[in-house]
Amino acid sequence: MGAVGSSASRGGGTALGDLPENCVAEVMLRLNPTEICGMARLSRTFRAAASGDAVWEAKLPRNYARLLAAAAGDEEAAALEAEAIPKKEVYARLSRRNSLDGGTKEFWLDKAGGGTCMTIYSRALSITGIDDRRYWNFIPNDESRFRSVAYLSQIWWFEVRGEVEFCFPEGVWIYHHVGDFVVKDSNEPLNIQFAMVQIDCTHTKGGLCMDSVVIKPKCLARKKGTGSYE
Repeated sequence: MGAVGSSASRGGGTALGDLPENCVAEVMLRLNPTEICGMARLSRTFRAAASGDAVWEAKLPRNYARLLAAAAGDEEAAALEAEAIPKKEVYARLSRRNSLDGGTKEFWLDKAGGGTCMTIYSRALSITGIDDRRYWNFIPNDESRFRSVAYLSQIWWFEVRGEVEFCFPEGVWIYHHVGDFVVKDSNEPLNIQFAMVQIDCTHTKGGLCMDSVVIKPKCLARKKGTGSYE
């Protein structure tokens, strides 16, 4: 594409790189982050437009300063950082896995769509009998993000409960096989409680591996064709 643009310029024609940067930026506002990064390779004009704050701020959640604060653990410093660094770098930082609560939770932005995602490790859940090795054990698992999973050997009373308080962006969210929840104010922490319970004591339960709870925006779940969260 670059060669074609150079040839057109030498011949007196208009090349792709001759487009005004603000026009290119306007187009990029309608693309997802992955597409923007791809277009940045086309020419210097496209690369400059793809680095603009206006382009990347449009891809960030409205509460990105609160998310930076959660990642840094320092709200005041994060607020200053959010104003000082390019918005493209803010997006890159939030796209990494950011640990919370001693590494038992992680959140990140989906690189392609910008949606806020969260994983809650099984060690952050309240599990009945988890401290008794007759019932539960944490076993190594290379497929787990946290390198181990909670394994249920056998138990009569099965009960797992969790809770998270976080500034989720506005929109509709969903629990797997439970229902939707809607966020109206992304700057206010939302408290979410969830559980998985089977307390019929006429028979034992066992053979279950529990890795983590994953929360994603509903639109990302639909892209995978599930219509709900994993």
